Amino acid sequence: MKKLFLLLATAALLAVAACEHDLDIRTDGEQQQLSLHGYISADSAVNRIVVAMTGVKETTIVHQPIVEVYVNGEFREKCREAEGGQERYVVITTPFHPGDRVRIEVKTPDGKHHAYVEETVPQPIEGIKSVTAELVKDHKFLGEYGYIDETADAFELKLTFADNVGSADFYRFASPLVEVTHEHRYHDLEEGYKEDIERVVMPVKFDCTQDPILMEGNTIKPSGDLDMPTVGNIINNYGVFTDKLFRDREATLCVYLPLKFHLSYSSMYDYQNIATLESGVATITVESITASEYYYLKALNTSESEAYDENSDLTGPIRLPSNVHGGTGLIGFSASRSVKCILTK
Repeated sequence: MKKLFLLLATAALLAVAACEHDLDIRTDGEQQQLSLHGYISADSAVNRIVVAMTGVKETTIVHQPIVEVYVNGEFREKCREAEGGQERYVVITTPFHPGDRVRIEVKTPDGKHHAYVEETVPQPIEGIKSVTAELVKDHKFLGEYGYIDETADAFELKLTFADNVGSADFYRFASPLVEVTHEHRYHDLEEGYKEDIERVVMPVKFDCTQDPILMEGNTIKPSGDLDMPTVGNIINNYGVFTDKLFRDREATLCVYLPLKFHLSYSSMYDYQNIATLESGVATITVESITASEYYYLKALNTSESEAYDENSDLTGPIRLPSNVHGGTGLIGFSASRSVKCILTK
């Protein structure tokens, strides 16, 4: 009997080996889903979302989707599609207010796919109590393992606000909007070496590695050549945090803005692409966000970190959270408070 079993097993293996080159992997049967993405602000008169279909290799934009908006159970708007540059998106003009229960229904034109998002617009903080900016010399900008990426002058920005009382809240410290001098030097194939210098207002990436609230208790300490590096502390590049460490009380955030930083290179012909902060007014914003957006951006922090390895047996690939029912993606809702701050070199 055992011999018969071994013969059958061997025959099966030989059969598989004989036809392995003839197997055709087909993706026709892959189930597609609606993919919805967007960040909706109660402070904005116009918002927009992107509607797409998932695919095996990439998503494809859905043209002329059917998008309807409901607020507190009442129909408000059938949205229109618009185009900006190479991007196509759906425009939402319905005004939203903190406490509104918003439902966004999305269908493909043929009605075969249907998804929706339903969230409550969060309550903004009462206000920002104080904000200060002080120029500091030789600030140490740290990487995730505590090693010094750069030592440079920076603005130390401190902001104090009061938590919303009686609720568990989710927040985001947005990248400050600051006036900078943008220097772009590059080689144009037709015109040769070119230099563009302009003054623009843009968001500035901040360093929060020393702040216990933004790092959720896992601050990063400088590591020398002989020190043990910090392990497992992921830098909060998206600035999301909860009120667990200061619930129903005031909180003070401390971040550092570099005076000069490199922008990403757009091509191999870029020689220099840097921005320098100018003295003047900066806009500082704290957003109240939904739990869905908090966990989504927190997962992005992890997936983009140096410590993350999707091929590791211990971590594996990260599955981004979604608040889309019947599909995938994320539509975030926020309400914010902003304050002006003077930067003086």
